[in-house]
Amino acid sequence: MENDRNTLKQKARGYVRPVVEKLDQLGVSPLAVSLAGIAVCVLAGWIVAKGYLLGGALVFLIGSAFDMLDGDLARLQGTVSKRGAFFDSCFDRLGESALFAGMTWYYIVQQPGNWQLATLMIVLTVAGSLTTSYVRARAEGVGETCYVGLLQRPERVILLTAGMILGHYVLTLVLVVLAALTNATTIQRIVHVAGKLPGAEPAGRSEPVAEPDPDHPVEPEAGDTEPEERS
Repeated sequence: MENDRNTLKQKARGYVRPVVEKLDQLGVSPLAVSLAGIAVCVLAGWIVAKGYLLGGALVFLIGSAFDMLDGDLARLQGTVSKRGAFFDSCFDRLGESALFAGMTWYYIVQQPGNWQLATLMIVLTVAGSLTTSYVRARAEGVGETCYVGLLQRPERVILLTAGMILGHYVLTLVLVVLAALTNATTIQRIVHVAGKLPGAEPAGRSEPVAEPDPDHPVEPEAGDTEPEERS
């Protein structure tokens, strides 16, 4: 599955390569692209909150596409850095959170009726998507890698976009699927990383000291003498 994801990513990068080269010619920095991406995702959340799922879906898809542009632009410009990767990951989470906030408002305010299930699924999906990223980051913090996962960000983007395009009934079903799979991915990653980490090592134990047997006193070895008394 991971090989299939990498193949799709390479194909997608080939499609957006002309856009990346044009941004480079214009002198646009990767950070500017990342900031534009989160701004577009926030706009998508606002559009969804106003009740326009189709418009929000299209805008969110555009905002998510910036995630491919900033990394490729950094590689093209030779400015790849840990700080850039840090910003990119944080902005991705913030962009998704903005969309989910817009969805929550949409179901509570824009949709009449009883939509507690949808809002609960949104909360669970947000928890799953954030903890999925956290487990990977924590694994890297202890010197391990974690690229496994039933459902990662590209799949979340595709499912959310499709659900919004097809309407709130389908979107509710999509949220149920996302809530289940994102949290399953978190558990999968926890198990995967835990299996690679060493367990607790038993602390060194000193040999037990035998109690003296009064019936069988131990004779001192040659050279042993009683300690001198000190005043």
